[in-house]
Amino acid sequence: MSFEPINKKLVDDIKEKLGIDPPNASIREMKKLVDDIEEKAGIRFLKMEFGIPGLKASPLGVEGMVDKIKDNSFTHIYPPFDGIPELKSEAARFVKLFMGIDVPPSSCIPTVGAMQGCFIAIAIAGRSFSQKDTILFLDPGFPVNKIQTRVLGLKSDSLDLYENRGEKLLKSLDERLSRNDVGGILFSSPNNPSWVILSEEELKGIADLCRKYDCLPIEDLAYFGMDFRRDYSLPGQEPFQPTIARYADLYISIISSSKVFSFAGERIGITVISPKMYGTKRSNLKQYFNTQDLGHAFIHGGVYPTTSGVPQSSQWGLYSLLKAVNESKINLLSLAREYQKRAKAMKKIFLDNGFYLVYNNDLGEPLADGFYFTVAYPGLNSDELVNELLYYGISAISLKITGSSRKDGIRACVSLIDETMFDDLGQRVKKFNLDHNKK
Repeated sequence: MSFEPINKKLVDDIKEKLGIDPPNASIREMKKLVDDIEEKAGIRFLKMEFGIPGLKASPLGVEGMVDKIKDNSFTHIYPPFDGIPELKSEAARFVKLFMGIDVPPSSCIPTVGAMQGCFIAIAIAGRSFSQKDTILFLDPGFPVNKIQTRVLGLKSDSLDLYENRGEKLLKSLDERLSRNDVGGILFSSPNNPSWVILSEEELKGIADLCRKYDCLPIEDLAYFGMDFRRDYSLPGQEPFQPTIARYADLYISIISSSKVFSFAGERIGITVISPKMYGTKRSNLKQYFNTQDLGHAFIHGGVYPTTSGVPQSSQWGLYSLLKAVNESKINLLSLAREYQKRAKAMKKIFLDNGFYLVYNNDLGEPLADGFYFTVAYPGLNSDELVNELLYYGISAISLKITGSSRKDGIRACVSLIDETMFDDLGQRVKKFNLDHNKK
């Protein structure tokens, strides 16, 4: 049976009632809008706007939490600000085995998700020098990081990866950093949402420029290991997850447990700070963090006044997961490879029906299939495309709110679209193409 679009007036009335403009809406606002349309129209939406895990976590993480809660040995005790020793040691081991980097346990700090890690990292980068109060984003990226920057009273700027890769990226960065107002550079790799992967040459070049201009690289590894063109899942064996930590003296690398471990509900990540941050002083930090030491600032000026640490149960859960992958009891990417299958199938549906990829190559290589991809439709800008897809029961966000300079295209997340929905998605996208094809 062919798909018939949702009544346009019904959708528009709900948008007006809620006061939500889809192309400019936050991810949470889009979810609210879609939920209301679903209820009123009696149709299941195919939701691509929300970047949340769509898979169950390994039982090992849950068991690790439950066992520790049952023995009731810590529930009356505040967690250490910098994390329980067992998790810190296992995290350092994980970094060695999967990133090929030696760091002491003191460099591995549990945070309330990668979100808190980014927040504190941005604060430190933007307050290390009085004149360097700008965070430079390699876009597109996670929209909330720019909100964090605004909340902190810092400035932000953007450099789009669409036109800037390889030597051109490094040249553009050199020109921008020469203004001497950038305190930190924040980037994700794999990138949310373009899914490009920064090369070793690019990472080395960024590290060299950060050293030259004394700014802090902040590496968001929310999608750790999920460049499925290569296998990063074998502990202690190359290839290792690409990381700026291989090249930089000072760095902050943030590892999320939400995607690769599907452990999002526990709100825990690991922030890895360069060992050299301990003992490196920035006098301007004193007025904000009560210390001049970068490492001390992260823990006692950042973690302590925001959350005072991560719940111990979550820490024991992540400890169990890290220990399991470190000892090859489970494969690091055993869960996440499902997203590769979904992305490949979903991309084909869109490309077979008149859409095209916006960020469509990775330094001349085909993009990996992963958690996100970006698509556009000829003749429609990003605002129009977001709105039009709603009538077909498909939700996504505009590339505009990710910081992209592109005027076309949407971010599509694959996590909530499983194989039972592929036929439905195919019918809707086919109908969309039939209704919008101008040829």
